[in-house]
Amino acid sequence: MARRQLISIEDPFLVMDPRNLGAMQPNRLSASRSFIAKMIREQWKIEREVFDVDIRGNGQARYSVSTPNGSLTFLAFMQEPSGENRTGRIIGTSWDMVGALLDGVATADDVKKTSEELPRLYEGRATSNTLVWFRSNQSLRIFREVREALAHGRQPDTDALRKVGYLMRNTGLDGNGTFGTMPFAAIPENHPLKTSYHAQMLSAYLMRELSVDLVEELAKLDAPGTAAQLVPSVKRQIGVGNGSALGLAMLFYNRPIMVNAYISAYLKVIDHVLADQALDTSGTYQQLEQHLNRAITYRSFLKTSYRFFTSNMEIVGDLRRIRAKVRAAARGEFSGLEGETSLGRIYREAITQASKEALHSFGTLLLELAPDYCDSVAREELQFDEQLALDPTAPVAVLADLVESRYRWALDFPLNDKQHADRVWYQSRAAEEPRSGPREEVPEAHELVQNYPLQIRSLWHAIKSLTEIDTVGKLVEVKPELEYIARLVMALQQRPYATSYVDPHDADFVPVWVIRFVNSFIHGLDRTEDHMGRDVRGLIFESAPYREELPTADAATWWWNYEKPAVPAALVASVHPALQASEAPRAKPVQSVLTPIQTPLDPPAAHATEFIDMKFRELRLMAGRAYQALNLPEGSWQGAREFVAVAIAADFDCADAYGDLLIRSIDGQSGTAQPWLPPITVSRGHEITIDNREQSLLLTGHLLVNILGGRATRTPVRVRIENATSDHAVAGIQLELKRYGVEFEVAESGESISGSVSASAKPDELKTQYAEIKEQFLEQGQRVSARTFWNIYYRASAGLDVDTPISRQHTGGTVLEVLRPGEQITKQFSLEELQLLSDPDDMDNQNLAEILANR
Repeated sequence: MARRQLISIEDPFLVMDPRNLGAMQPNRLSASRSFIAKMIREQWKIEREVFDVDIRGNGQARYSVSTPNGSLTFLAFMQEPSGENRTGRIIGTSWDMVGALLDGVATADDVKKTSEELPRLYEGRATSNTLVWFRSNQSLRIFREVREALAHGRQPDTDALRKVGYLMRNTGLDGNGTFGTMPFAAIPENHPLKTSYHAQMLSAYLMRELSVDLVEELAKLDAPGTAAQLVPSVKRQIGVGNGSALGLAMLFYNRPIMVNAYISAYLKVIDHVLADQALDTSGTYQQLEQHLNRAITYRSFLKTSYRFFTSNMEIVGDLRRIRAKVRAAARGEFSGLEGETSLGRIYREAITQASKEALHSFGTLLLELAPDYCDSVAREELQFDEQLALDPTAPVAVLADLVESRYRWALDFPLNDKQHADRVWYQSRAAEEPRSGPREEVPEAHELVQNYPLQIRSLWHAIKSLTEIDTVGKLVEVKPELEYIARLVMALQQRPYATSYVDPHDADFVPVWVIRFVNSFIHGLDRTEDHMGRDVRGLIFESAPYREELPTADAATWWWNYEKPAVPAALVASVHPALQASEAPRAKPVQSVLTPIQTPLDPPAAHATEFIDMKFRELRLMAGRAYQALNLPEGSWQGAREFVAVAIAADFDCADAYGDLLIRSIDGQSGTAQPWLPPITVSRGHEITIDNREQSLLLTGHLLVNILGGRATRTPVRVRIENATSDHAVAGIQLELKRYGVEFEVAESGESISGSVSASAKPDELKTQYAEIKEQFLEQGQRVSARTFWNIYYRASAGLDVDTPISRQHTGGTVLEVLRPGEQITKQFSLEELQLLSDPDDMDNQNLAEILANR
């Protein structure tokens, strides 16, 4: 297979450049498009079973989904728009619709429990068969106009509708264990939603269906018997609105295996298409020309304005240039060099002759030349295990080789001046909102994003201070703060596309590059407009087939498809008086200041249920915050988070002990805790003594695994751990060591723990034992008392950072709504800059004042 024509695009130094990542386009592998392709291929059937709504928009709806491999239920609970804390930001508390996607056919009890728990959100618990919880708000700037137009028997203004692009905007899609939803690991292999993000995509798809059904039903209530419905060509202009900001940048840096999987799959298909001689035919080029014609027309009519990205018309110009070569190839007048297809040459030349957005748009079209192969790659590559292993028994020389090869870029990366590299990434105690800003403005903030350039340098210096016979466990013993970066280097050694080659803590770093990568390339959003360099707004499922169109839809052509709406003449309608009254001049947008609600640190005295099924992912999230509050060093708390999950899987009583530890160690008022201390180890031949310094093993267990594993040989080493509170964590140390083929036999346990550690003669048996127990927790979770769960949840929130006026400005593109007169403005922006920018939320809330006044 010829690969040299792809040498530039496969080079991680170029692929993982943040500007290139931001240019990568939605394609057949992206979640929204692979999901639509699956629905079309398998002929899913969607039926609206219940739709009960009053004239104000209060009510509920239910949709059923039938697939070859099972049924699903979509539940939605709607309410009239409210002006209190209405925003697209996560700190908002006002939603026009909340709902749930359930596995199977929902029972009456499922519906009742879901309707009761959803409004509680962070304190609510999903039913055991819930895949996703979701929330959305109407775009009041266009929803009202569409409703009025339909009630008057006419189609809405299609220019205004296309400019907005949606009737409802997603404000949250939560699954994979969040709020007790079904963990991804628990979804069976043959499940219709097993592929990455497909559960969220079905939720968003039905959110779009609901938005159209809702506006039509309300128009019918306004003008019974005479209201129009949206014609198909107008309806297809409607997608689901979506806004993403700094949370997706954090996701990018904290989901490296997922990032690598999507990029690797994309390059694999591109490589296949460009090297396949069977595709080097005039028929292929004619098909490709048709795709290019469609993409060029679509881009030519887009009015989306970009700040950090290439303009639509520049992309159009580049695609036209590529199209000319495709036409020449179809005539047999443009061929590749020796061993290279004509497609390979076109692509190779586009790398240097076209913008990055145009190059990746062309790549999107190339994937459609091998749809079956692409779909098979999606099924194979986009189901992945995201656990990161750090083998303490590995020689440190292996780590050194990886740093010198895979991470040479980080050693050589030019760093900005310290005063210009002070960005911190953190989460607020107000609704766990992701934020980022200058460290000087939030000096106590807990860092959540890995600094590869700096930490790789620190790791390199630490490695050089050790000998070749030392182990990774020894490295972590002497430098606990390097545990996570060492874990990343070891676990990602076969994944070259796991992280961006940039310093995300540099003040000059542009977050929208990686935000748009996740939103467009992974999730599959179109029309992704950037705001303030840190916020991306776009559309999911623009032009996608509706449920009644699925039987005849084409997965290769529904997207990037401009269609001039066919608008029939208006009917004469009798309109509800409440709607007639609304034809007065429009009120100005509501300019209320948001009032974020902070999570308390003290758990409630009473609980709604006696037990809670705690999921692995939510424990992992809570534990990460807890260990930051407990003052574990940056770079070490991540390992502690992984360890406590293993400890609870190994000994269920450990969960109670962990909750009690957080209650007694973290102050419920201030959120502060005593300093954390690393264990002290003394070695004498085949005997080691570890002073745990009067701390719980739940605070040091991740380090003890490295200390013991790093010393394990076939000859048993005697171990004594002193001044330790076990808190049922000894079994966790034993289980985690089994992961690496190490046996830890305990002879005595209490404040002093004695035993021996050795490398097993049958390591595979131990690794299997570990995998089985861990997998059970991943799939089923662990039932704990409600008291224990809420002790962990609330006290762990101390690791989130206190909400302050200045920190509220460390978010996406909606800063003005949190500013009060006289408050300091973050140094990231000037007041003039803020005033010049339009806030998409203001546009969405355009008619809110009038709606509230007419109640």
